[in-house]
Amino acid sequence: MAKTVTKSSGRDEAFDVRKLADSLIRSGASSDAAFAIAERVENEIGPSSHTRHIFKLAKRLLKQQNHVSGMRYSLKRAIFALGPSGYPFEKYFARVLKAYGYAVELDKFIEGYCVTHEVDVVAHKDDEHFMIECKYHNEGGKPTDVKIALYVHSRFADINKAYELKRQATMMSQGWLVTNTRCTSDAIQYASCVGLKIVSWRYPEKESLETMIEEKRLYPVTILPSARKDALEVLFRNDIILVKDIADTDEELFIGRSGLDRTAAKLLKQEADRLCPCL
Repeated sequence: MAKTVTKSSGRDEAFDVRKLADSLIRSGASSDAAFAIAERVENEIGPSSHTRHIFKLAKRLLKQQNHVSGMRYSLKRAIFALGPSGYPFEKYFARVLKAYGYAVELDKFIEGYCVTHEVDVVAHKDDEHFMIECKYHNEGGKPTDVKIALYVHSRFADINKAYELKRQATMMSQGWLVTNTRCTSDAIQYASCVGLKIVSWRYPEKESLETMIEEKRLYPVTILPSARKDALEVLFRNDIILVKDIADTDEELFIGRSGLDRTAAKLLKQEADRLCPCL
């Protein structure tokens, strides 16, 4: 009997062993292990299951085989754990950009031709300037649609029109729309047409948010299993946002800087060192 999966959006689709295995492989599992886990999940779930249940089951089985891969499998949900109530997504993405050689400014006010704009991130690299708007979602069932792409591009155009006609704003080389979920096909089509860069989950293939994070191991501290809410609040207050911030720091120095009790700090340090070794 075919089994179905209920997505975060509420849409049902057929359970796909290969799709689940591919997600496990991206987390570092071997092909054999990934397919063995995916097949076991298929055997253990009922006729209809929510993606949350499938994720938890797959993660538990993956951690039994490879603790580090189990943590990496939580990346998307770790980013959902950021946001307005924790560490703003735009500040996290600014840290990602800095690791790629960009200079960044946050929450910058720029006068446009018609109105003044508060821009999430302004990035600079090789004498080029980029206006970046971040669209954060705290759950996976809400793709970023074409209305957001239209909004971001109109702001970019207004800022550049001010530069051309009034010389009162920085000339922007390109506008970016950055989101932690997927974009709709209309949003992607529109962005491609007007030259707006999209950085989203799994798109574009070689420069997606997921790829940018994985290539330099720029994992947020929310990915660490022992990073509970109270510990995260302390870490964020002390501007410790990336796992590599912990892995790059001497244990005693981190314990002192973290603001956490010694036992909690040592556990986080151990997890960070496993996830981001030799940094």
